[in-house]
Amino acid sequence: MSIQTPYSNIVALVIDDMSTQQTTLRGQLSMLGFAKVDVASNAEDALRMIRLKPYGLILCDYNLNNKTDGQQLFEHLRDNGLLPATSLFFMVTAENSYASVASATEHKPDAYLLKPITASDVEERLKAQLERRAALAAVNQRLNRSDYSGAVDECNKLLVRKDRWFMQVLQLKGDALLQLGRHEDAKLVFMQALDLRPDLIWAKLGLARAHKAAGNFEDAKAVAYAIIHSPDGERNVAAYDVVAQSLEAQGDNEAAMWVLRDAAVVIPSARRQRLVAESAYRNGDLATATDSFMKVAKATKGSVIAQAQDTLALAQVLVDGGRMAEALSTLADAADGQRSNPQFEGVAAAISAQAHAKTGQVEAATKAALRARESLRQAKADFATIALAKAELMVGNEKAGLELLEAAVHCDHENPRVKQLINRALGDTGRADRADGLIKSAVQRLNVKVSDAKTLFRNSQIDEALAAIESAAREYPENTSVLLQAAQMNCMSLRLKKQVNNAVIEKVRLYMLRLDKLLPANDRVTQMQRYFRETVQALQLEATV
Repeated sequence: MSIQTPYSNIVALVIDDMSTQQTTLRGQLSMLGFAKVDVASNAEDALRMIRLKPYGLILCDYNLNNKTDGQQLFEHLRDNGLLPATSLFFMVTAENSYASVASATEHKPDAYLLKPITASDVEERLKAQLERRAALAAVNQRLNRSDYSGAVDECNKLLVRKDRWFMQVLQLKGDALLQLGRHEDAKLVFMQALDLRPDLIWAKLGLARAHKAAGNFEDAKAVAYAIIHSPDGERNVAAYDVVAQSLEAQGDNEAAMWVLRDAAVVIPSARRQRLVAESAYRNGDLATATDSFMKVAKATKGSVIAQAQDTLALAQVLVDGGRMAEALSTLADAADGQRSNPQFEGVAAAISAQAHAKTGQVEAATKAALRARESLRQAKADFATIALAKAELMVGNEKAGLELLEAAVHCDHENPRVKQLINRALGDTGRADRADGLIKSAVQRLNVKVSDAKTLFRNSQIDEALAAIESAAREYPENTSVLLQAAQMNCMSLRLKKQVNNAVIEKVRLYMLRLDKLLPANDRVTQMQRYFRETVQALQLEATV
């Protein structure tokens, strides 16, 4: 009969490229009572196993001697939501310098262990993390279900105790309030933490984010810059993001790009270089865009963190910079690995068409544009649509190209980044003078539809107003402003009619799901989610009275 320990029911995964280290770590976990320990020799195998099974503990070597190191794998798992809150991730490293690496990363492991490690080293870290998890279990259970109101309630219960978890609970409460769109309440929580400990970087960052979410961009920048210029916060790239996002919201896109470049110096990761490259391209800085995309390609080649979009974006920048042979070579090199990705093939064909058109190969350009056209399922406010629009314009299909750009505006007419890309597309094809007129015309037609719906609602023609806005939502299924308006009007109709209409509630829920996918972590979406929750709660409360 096996001896039961606190770890007997935890399934563990060891990720290490050396068989001797695998055996050592596996043996140490067995000594602690782990009944099930799986092993992976590289990031690819680990990723496949993590997708298939939830692990309570992952021990990962930092230097996997492969194309993906432990930190890259960990960040990929976090960025893509592949690690549940119940999974603990411990980094194992022989490098004393890893402490500085971890302090500068956007995602920090739950613990890191310096080699050589013993079973007691693992147990010490494990005990501390499990104790923390147990103390905060009620809050985390709510957060795992995206029940932010419930999480705030659980935080309030724990805060009354004023125990050693007090500051961590304050942090969880502040973050939950931000998710609820309760910016002023979140500010109070973060300021409460700063009153107790003025040096807390997370509280300063939370305050900056609350200011930004509330539209107080100058205050957001001031707090974020204070973090960046402090000894403890100078490597905090999240503060750089607050500054960049605030500058973009104020229309200063070039300044935002320079802030992102500074962040990429602090953490020269593929993700950071990608953000710089995309911003530089939108701003017309092709030299910086090319350099940064090439750094991304080098850092991710053959790795699990590689993205097809990076190759496509690099090829597009090379075409725009007049380096057609390099662009075509870049696409050709990636083609074999993307044969099962029809989206890649379609966009690659659009970029190839542009390259051929620029070098006077009319027949090749026309054929490539046709392949790209056939692959496009639906025009969107995205890179693929704009790449095809440029191809159409370059091969002489002006009407088709302009219609695609108009469709991109219709999909998200308030997105300044999309407008930047459209301006670039028209400028690159010798139609810069058409940019303002095309965008204004497309926006005006869409605004008329939304305005008509609003007028009907103000005139108490609620059903007619809903029919009008929902017609617009069907016509522009990816236009976030239309979706937000549709969600708001339906919520207002529920409040006015004071009835729990499950069909309407489900309709709004679907709008919110679509918005969350189109605009993840967006402040406007967060506010609408809050309004929707409050609407449903008010109706349910009234129904019980």
